[in-house]
Amino acid sequence: MASQPLDVWVVGERVGTLVQEGQRFVFTYLPSVSLDRLVSLTMPVRAASYVWPQLHPIFQMNLPEGYQKDVLRARFGPVATVDDLSLLALTGRRTIGRVQVVPLGASPESPEPALDLAALLASPEAKRQFLEYLAQGLAEGVSGVHPKSLATTRDRHDKAILITDDWVVKTGPSDLPGLALNESLCLDVARAAGLEVPETRLSVDANVIAVRRFDRPPDGSPLAVEDFCALEGLAPAEKYRGSLEGLAKLLRTYAGAEQLAGSRERFYRLMLLNYALGNADAHLKNYALVYGSGEVARLAPVYDVLCVTAYPEFRQDLPALTLYGKRAWASGKFLARYAAQWLSLPAKSAMEAVEAVSTAVAAVAPRVAEAADRHPWFREIGKRMLDAWEAGVSGIRPEAKASATRGKLRESLGLSDTARVPKRRKPYEDPGGGSSRKVR
Repeated sequence: MASQPLDVWVVGERVGTLVQEGQRFVFTYLPSVSLDRLVSLTMPVRAASYVWPQLHPIFQMNLPEGYQKDVLRARFGPVATVDDLSLLALTGRRTIGRVQVVPLGASPESPEPALDLAALLASPEAKRQFLEYLAQGLAEGVSGVHPKSLATTRDRHDKAILITDDWVVKTGPSDLPGLALNESLCLDVARAAGLEVPETRLSVDANVIAVRRFDRPPDGSPLAVEDFCALEGLAPAEKYRGSLEGLAKLLRTYAGAEQLAGSRERFYRLMLLNYALGNADAHLKNYALVYGSGEVARLAPVYDVLCVTAYPEFRQDLPALTLYGKRAWASGKFLARYAAQWLSLPAKSAMEAVEAVSTAVAAVAPRVAEAADRHPWFREIGKRMLDAWEAGVSGIRPEAKASATRGKLRESLGLSDTARVPKRRKPYEDPGGGSSRKVR
């Protein structure tokens, strides 16, 4: 039996219908849809329907996960079945990218959340005020296991995110303090390394960060965004299954010919950045392509970059994706081989990328120490960030070797040593999932 169809829109044009028929999901383009109104690079406009045994990856990409999904089910469960298709109908109006999904016959327009961003960021209690605002119960379509606009303070492991027409606003969970400040500093490194990074604003209490949406350019229509998890045809829960070799294949397959060389160079620099900063959560969903109507796809600007290993319980975590079948931080020799073998980068260009990232880390490191002085609660986190960065910069060099030596960088910036903290269960593991698989 078929479910109630959903309308799919692209840049203000209704382009197709999505329906579940038994155990199959079927998407069908409407007649006469222009070729540049495709919903996904993997699903070009055609007459034949796209049939998938689960919800198509492009529609799964922005579905709420984890806590937010549970809250939505709890909220609507008594009166409706909140399966993936129902969640999409609830959250599909306001998403990252240009694809919107709404109930049949409904308008894709949605009111802008009445958030006074300037006042929020200026507040010394920005985190509390943000969580109170989110508790009003808005439903947003942006992916991630952490709670989004239905966030409350009940679950200390969860962070909260809200998307508006221009910004993505987020705060961290209470047991991972300083997450917003951590991300702000890491994005500063990315910017200093010559990568494209959206504008960011940090609240005065350093607990809330606003990142300008790169899929909403001020001088054009919304850009399409497709993360590499969707391009690989995987569900969000499978975002740790990939390899860096697989990402290179996807880049070669879907990036436009005239954009490929530049995208490869930026992609390699972003890879190095994640290694240098200790970003153990650089999974398939943290890389994406963007494109507009009539444009070819290119690598998206940098987003969701964190020094994950700065938190004691994650200090031993390894890179999220494999490189030549392994996960290791001190991988400079293999990264250099990857640049040549998989990205066709000249040795000079690859080394220039290493130097750019290393120089950027050195330039931003004093800001970590300044943040630790300004926010005493961030001091221990800042120390561990600098330790991770020191080891990371060493690890991306071709001559890199695994070493436990850390501390010179932070000591040079006036930060002393820190006590060890016992390792705890990872908050992004799903205790109900198979083998406690990661689902963040």
